[in-house]
Amino acid sequence: MNSKASLLIVDDEISNFDVIEALLEGEDYELSYAQNATRALRWLENNSVDVILLDVMMPEIDGITLCSYLKENPDYQYIPIIMVTALTGKEDLAKCLEAGADDFISKPLNWIELRSRLHSMLRIKQQYDELQLLLKRREEMAEIIVHDLQNPVTSIVLSCEMLKAMELGEKQKKKIQQISVAGRRLEEQIQTLLTMAKLETGRLVLNPVSINLKPFLEKLIQEFSAIASAKEISITSNLKIEDDCATVDTHLFSRIMNNLLSNALKYSPRGKEIQITLNETPDQLILKVSDQGKGISDEFKERIFQKYEVGKQYNDVNQTGLGLAFCQMAVLAHQGAIYVENNQPEGSTFIVEIPREVNFEPDSEADANESV
Repeated sequence: MNSKASLLIVDDEISNFDVIEALLEGEDYELSYAQNATRALRWLENNSVDVILLDVMMPEIDGITLCSYLKENPDYQYIPIIMVTALTGKEDLAKCLEAGADDFISKPLNWIELRSRLHSMLRIKQQYDELQLLLKRREEMAEIIVHDLQNPVTSIVLSCEMLKAMELGEKQKKKIQQISVAGRRLEEQIQTLLTMAKLETGRLVLNPVSINLKPFLEKLIQEFSAIASAKEISITSNLKIEDDCATVDTHLFSRIMNNLLSNALKYSPRGKEIQITLNETPDQLILKVSDQGKGISDEFKERIFQKYEVGKQYNDVNQTGLGLAFCQMAVLAHQGAIYVENNQPEGSTFIVEIPREVNFEPDSEADANESV
């Protein structure tokens, strides 16, 4: 390894720290100590670690409870945890594994066994780190490629606009219009990918403003009504609430609604209805977009907001698997929630919950110098 491996030892018995340090003498490890679960969590907030040695029997919050919490937390679940326990019963060891422990070692500690298990966990952690680095480089390369596509696509769209002003036959005009529509669709997809990349990496700066959602939604519904009429689909709304004020990034929120309405139109058969409703609670606004399409299976509801998931393919529907993934990222950026339910008697209802007041300021950093 290129740098010292970092170990966090969590044990309420101070004397055990010295024992572990002695057993690991000669190994190039950077050792840190925490006497209880609370101090361990405080330390992890400000430091990275390669492996955690976690004692099972601790007062207040025991090791199994802490292990379960860490493995359920996306910020820490990748860290290998070795449970250190005096319990040797199969049921006790099973509890450690069920809590998410990657390995366990029994007391009294044996220096050969301790070093071997640490080497094993560090190999796993190193493989994880290398994989994450490869994934990061792949994402960066994809973002660069998508960014570089902007100029040629913009050139195509502008060229189409220039050609439309020329004296051309109907056949040529139709083809140019098709190229223009395809170019603008590609422009939208490029912008969606770039925005999603910024949302994923926390580089997108939101511009929140306080707005009334009813007129905002009414304008969007009016814009989509012409498209809906062409498919003989009606869009109805129920926006009768007392307080429709919310703090949102209007650009992002508009794109959320555009995606949901576009999907509802794409998957709705002719002659059906799309309904937009706005409800309220003291703390949040609840927006629903309901269609009367073929619906979504319970199994696919769990994956529908993942990138490039398109579910069942339809020959007459353009599907990229980006729209709903974008919606989820944008809603989460507003500290809200989005999910899908069955519409009755047929179709789907997409539900967006947005808090009335959102704190868009980054959390203040904890005191990095606070003692563990």
